Amino acid sequence: MKAVEFDGKPFSMKVKTLPIPKITQPTDAVIRVTSAGICGTDLHTFHGRFPVKPPLTMGHEIVGVVHTIGSKVHDIKIGDRVIVSVIVFEDGLEGVDPVAGTFGVGTLPGLQQFNGGQASFVRVPFASENLLLLPAGKQHELDYVLLADIFPTAHWALDCSGFVFGDVVVVFGAGPVGLLCAYSAFLRGASKVYSVDRVPQRLAKAKSIGAIPIDFSKGDPVAQIMKHEPEGVDRACDCIGYECVNAKGVNEGNLVLTQAINVVRTGGGIGVIGVYIPEDAGGATPALKKGIFEIPFGESWIKGQSIKSGIVQLRQFQPALKRLIESGRAKPSFIFDRELRIEDAPEAYKEFSDHDFIKSVIRLDGEKGSLIDNDKVEEKSSAQKNIQKNGALA
Repeated sequence: MKAVEFDGKPFSMKVKTLPIPKITQPTDAVIRVTSAGICGTDLHTFHGRFPVKPPLTMGHEIVGVVHTIGSKVHDIKIGDRVIVSVIVFEDGLEGVDPVAGTFGVGTLPGLQQFNGGQASFVRVPFASENLLLLPAGKQHELDYVLLADIFPTAHWALDCSGFVFGDVVVVFGAGPVGLLCAYSAFLRGASKVYSVDRVPQRLAKAKSIGAIPIDFSKGDPVAQIMKHEPEGVDRACDCIGYECVNAKGVNEGNLVLTQAINVVRTGGGIGVIGVYIPEDAGGATPALKKGIFEIPFGESWIKGQSIKSGIVQLRQFQPALKRLIESGRAKPSFIFDRELRIEDAPEAYKEFSDHDFIKSVIRLDGEKGSLIDNDKVEEKSSAQKNIQKNGALA
């Protein structure tokens, strides 16, 4: 099979021919992949900023069809269409399923590295815990790709911030997860959403869903927002993480956390779903290499802000978001603007790193025709229509 592989060399991906994975445990399943996204988290690996034991098959946003199953897998069958989620859960006791690792990202303390699904096939351990059954066919293919990680993560960012109906929210980052965070804020009743970025096409996409674009290359984003919100905003969501950059494009790992503290009002909240890790080989200082960031915590303490972060509990969000997609209330696939063959993936990683597109999907189903064209939002979802009708463009 063909697979996108990271061999440990930063800024380099390769397409390799590898053996099709086999069942190694009775709780395994092997999935024939039909679509796989390239995620912003993948760029941390691509940049050499995430610990990895190479070689690693990339990819954790996966939709496919069950190819083979182990003898102890009883709730799915060969031929079922499924989502493979980014986080690998073990089959725990007493209803508690501990996190075992992640697909196609790398290693973190206490978590195992599993080969991912930017490949023709992927082995899924503890299949009953890590596969979400889908209707047969091709409908909502790209929306379902986003259910594997960033659509639930976007909602988790709002939960971490303490979001409630009617809040004013600022989302740092208008990449794929940041756009979905802004979109999700409107779905959940935000009165106003600011979207902070410096890439014109990202800001334009944010504006198209009702967010107020803030270009930080044109001035301090906090000052720009405070002109309209002198008391500060209710919530801030960090959808960038430790590779955030300043107006000159230089990595300044504590910048977004600092700006979030500065812009959120007294008693407000901050949700941090952008990645921050305890070991960063590319950190500019000894402290940053250990994941230690200098932030104005005194200001946050005086303001009585809440700050919450961490890895999303996917299964808390996936069933409800799946229903929103299938009912037509949510169309997260509006963020896709590039469709690839697997042979194009190495160059696509470079282009994604350079912000040449917003979100891409690798097609592995061998079918002709564009999923993006078929799923393109010509008629905005009812949620977006209501946003614009009710004047949330402010």
